[in-house]
Amino acid sequence: MVNPLQATDHPSTINMSPASLTPFGPVERDSVIIRSLSVIPRIGDEKSSEQEHQPALLHLRVIPWDGFSGSIKHDRLCSDTLSYFDLSKRIISRLSHELPFPSVHHLLDELQLSILRDIEEQQALNGARLIDASPHPPRVDYELTIEFPSLISLANRLSLSRSTTFPDLTRIQIDEIKTYSIIGILPHERTQKQTMLISLVLWNRQSSPLDIQSLTRSVYQKVIESEFHTVEALADSISKHVLNFQGSHPPSTPKSIERVTVTVEKPEAVSCAAGVGVQITRSSNSQ
Repeated sequence: MVNPLQATDHPSTINMSPASLTPFGPVERDSVIIRSLSVIPRIGDEKSSEQEHQPALLHLRVIPWDGFSGSIKHDRLCSDTLSYFDLSKRIISRLSHELPFPSVHHLLDELQLSILRDIEEQQALNGARLIDASPHPPRVDYELTIEFPSLISLANRLSLSRSTTFPDLTRIQIDEIKTYSIIGILPHERTQKQTMLISLVLWNRQSSPLDIQSLTRSVYQKVIESEFHTVEALADSISKHVLNFQGSHPPSTPKSIERVTVTVEKPEAVSCAAGVGVQITRSSNSQ
């Protein structure tokens, strides 16, 4: 059977821009969506005491290359669409078992494989019901996002995304690392630390999974120890730190982060605004 989720050069409209803040932006192609599916996977090493059930929300968009032409023509589920009820039920079942996932990266790996199997099975079943069904299932693009509100203690939210558009990368978004820093040019700003909110959107090579907790802690500590005059300089310093972060990998290991968008906000700088600051994007090949 042809792999319907294989990476291709088919034009895609999936929203995977670095600054995207929502799992689903508008697209111009037909798609099946599962939005904010509540799951509670268990994450942690099997030998570790830190095996906790982590509340999460899962978002999935599946985009058939040729739209819903068969399902529209026959007014029934054909191989160009899916039962979102059956797919949701299987996802919940797989993420509810007691065996822990060693990391969020392993969880995402298993989700991808299981969703691929489910799509193939549904396409075969729906196609077998029609006399004029194509012998090959329609190819599809997809975007899978899972977000955790409490997995990273120093941040407000963590989300991870994968898609057929970028098959070798994981998009990791760490929202609002709350930290404190000497920042500013006014005399009183040089004597008292201010609250800072740091958000990161980065592209991690799947061949070198990132230690997200360690990276978050290191960014938090770097900001605490900094004394920049401008948020522009601070944001640039954070981007360089993130792009060079190796965690427990040996220094000779190829860089695991391909690109990062850094947002630095001062939530208390303007009383009538939730936050003001800067946002920059840097890539590993621009260093």
